Amino acid sequence: MSFTTNIKSIDSFPSISSLHTQTNKKSKFHKIIQFFLSFNIDQKEADENPHQHAKLVLRAFFIYMIFVSNIFIVAILSQSQHYFLITNTFEYHLINAQFSVKSTWLERDLRSNPYKNARNKYRKAFEINFHQIATFEDIWQFMNETIGNVFYRSHIWKSNPSVTSQRSIRWILDHFLMIGVIRMRQVRVKAEKCNIPKSYSDEITDCYPSYSSEKKDTDPFGPITLSDSTNINLKQAWRYMTLDETQMDSYTGQYGKYDGSGYVADLAQYDRTNKHFTNDLSELEKFHWLDKATRALFIDIIIYNPSVNLFSYIKLVFEMPLTGGIFPSYKIENRQLLRYVSSMKYILITCEVIIVTFTIIFLIMEIVKIIQLKLKIFLNFWNWIDLILLIISILLIIVNIKRLFIINSTLNGQMSIYISTFDTLTIKLLRLQRIFDTLSVLLTSISIIRILKYCDFSVTLIRIKATIQRCFGDLIGFLVMFVAIMIAYAQFGNLTLGQQAPAFSTIGKAFVALFRTVLGDFDYEDISNASPYIGPLFFFLYIFSMIFMLFNMVLAIIVDSYEELGNEHRDIINEMLIDVTPFIKHSIQIFFERLRIWKKVKVIIQFIIRADDLSNTRTVRDLLQELKYSATSSSSIYEELRRTFAHDMTKLISKSDFDTFLKYAHNDKDRQRHTLQSLFLGNKLFINFNEEQEWNEHARHFCTIQQWAQLRYRIARLEELFDLIEGKIDYVIQISDNLLRTKIISRERLETNENV
Repeated sequence: MSFTTNIKSIDSFPSISSLHTQTNKKSKFHKIIQFFLSFNIDQKEADENPHQHAKLVLRAFFIYMIFVSNIFIVAILSQSQHYFLITNTFEYHLINAQFSVKSTWLERDLRSNPYKNARNKYRKAFEINFHQIATFEDIWQFMNETIGNVFYRSHIWKSNPSVTSQRSIRWILDHFLMIGVIRMRQVRVKAEKCNIPKSYSDEITDCYPSYSSEKKDTDPFGPITLSDSTNINLKQAWRYMTLDETQMDSYTGQYGKYDGSGYVADLAQYDRTNKHFTNDLSELEKFHWLDKATRALFIDIIIYNPSVNLFSYIKLVFEMPLTGGIFPSYKIENRQLLRYVSSMKYILITCEVIIVTFTIIFLIMEIVKIIQLKLKIFLNFWNWIDLILLIISILLIIVNIKRLFIINSTLNGQMSIYISTFDTLTIKLLRLQRIFDTLSVLLTSISIIRILKYCDFSVTLIRIKATIQRCFGDLIGFLVMFVAIMIAYAQFGNLTLGQQAPAFSTIGKAFVALFRTVLGDFDYEDISNASPYIGPLFFFLYIFSMIFMLFNMVLAIIVDSYEELGNEHRDIINEMLIDVTPFIKHSIQIFFERLRIWKKVKVIIQFIIRADDLSNTRTVRDLLQELKYSATSSSSIYEELRRTFAHDMTKLISKSDFDTFLKYAHNDKDRQRHTLQSLFLGNKLFINFNEEQEWNEHARHFCTIQQWAQLRYRIARLEELFDLIEGKIDYVIQISDNLLRTKIISRERLETNENV
């Protein structure tokens, strides 16, 4: 009964197997944590083995280089060498193309001129390009002639004769396809009461402010408010559309920031023909779709090149500030949206999977480091770099996954070269691809910087890192002073040159122009023409100040810190230095020893080194032969050398060491010959000779040759000091004697005078 009771009491406690299971789980979890912590090389324990730490650094370095190499491959495969060529093509056909100015008096003069050559010359004198557009009439003429010629008067090719004209493919410049239609979008402002003198208020009633979200116009305008709106085809162009309806990006221009909303006109919608395109433009121009309430006009075009699998997004912008004038600008983006269709797709997918795997591992490592270090993690510079790198990697993965979902779920069914409306889905995909490319560039740049974290096995890099760390505070102080001086010069340049020089029109532009001047990018003629007297004086004064600050103060700060580090803080370098050479040699030796070919590999390496530079290397056997047949060599040195290297006669010796050793043997032979000659000629007794040899033998155990030379130098200095003191004592005695003699003579003269 008691036995069964004991069994029941034992069963009431946790079983031994469950305890073992919990212990194994804890041990496995502990091993996992220790494994991830083993890649942390930020802290070096005091009792850690240098050999083990070198092994840790090299392992982390090679693993990280695998991550960096995959990032490079993804970044390179995401770019294309055709970007510049496509941009250059559209700059030539759209931006730099000339078109004639539309003017009634110009046409009248051309018709009245009877000479054909004179008319052609007269017409060319009034041709402008995109950058020279200055009026609304120029914009409409640019749309009709330049854009119409490029996109709507191109070759039409039917892939199948049975399809209708709407299903035909329109080739642009023989190699491009237009996706969707061309979109024109403008942003407008509401009219407000003018703040002008009362004498003008009767004549001027309305003014139009600069663009802002509070003052933008959202009311319908134009012919849709009239009774005869039945003949208007573009009713959408006269109504305001929100950002959700347009699905366009905001744009920051030279004279303002504009959101994606506005009044949208999709040209040649549902009928992509030249006739429909010109009719839509004529209707917009006829009813003054652009007027003085317009603050910016955007023209968006999407193009695809199937030969290189690249999408091009052309954005033409015309800004119209409240001060008047039209200021055109443009942006051409080339993106590779369909990335997994080329022959390199498997390599790209493999590299992206490796990056995801490494990102997960780095995330676990950072979580473990945060748990271990807590807030101390933010005190280290490299921890900040690791966190930024991890955040960018996670964002890159999220953007890529979202882009893949859009391609697979939406664009595969709706993306078509026959689409007859503006393609907003491709705009969304271009936006994601732009973010992906930006994050890829940032990730590549920061990952390269992070390589310096593992370069503590180079003394040069350690000195550079320690120098920057030492002078970082001084450089921050100099940066504050430099920015303050730059702001002062920018303010001065804006006030004196801002009305004439475009680079100094605002304080921000003046600051950028001055910073570019430091790099050598400046337009002296523009500054001189803005103010013939103040401009050159301002320019040369600024250049002199920058040269003094940058090339004197900054270099002085860095050079002084570098010299102080080299002379006074060698312990910092020794503390940071990681010697990986012994570990590498030991690892190579162990590897070949396990294969049982180490001795053969060693002989081969020595043979390769000797064969690589026979003129600068010798062996111990060569040295022994030289000593054996040399009449000026010492036999004792030869025997000692032969006994020492009897087992390794193939050991390599550099040419400089070879010559130095022969010189030493020659000098030793001369010394012995000189001693023997002095002994047998009677200049030195044999007993004294033995005592001298014995004394020299004992003296070698007390100090080295360097210590003996240092002692002799100190004794010579001490003798010079004694001579100096003796001279000073003699000088003092001589002066004292002269003073005493003078005093005695003066006293005798005084007594003589008294007696007289």
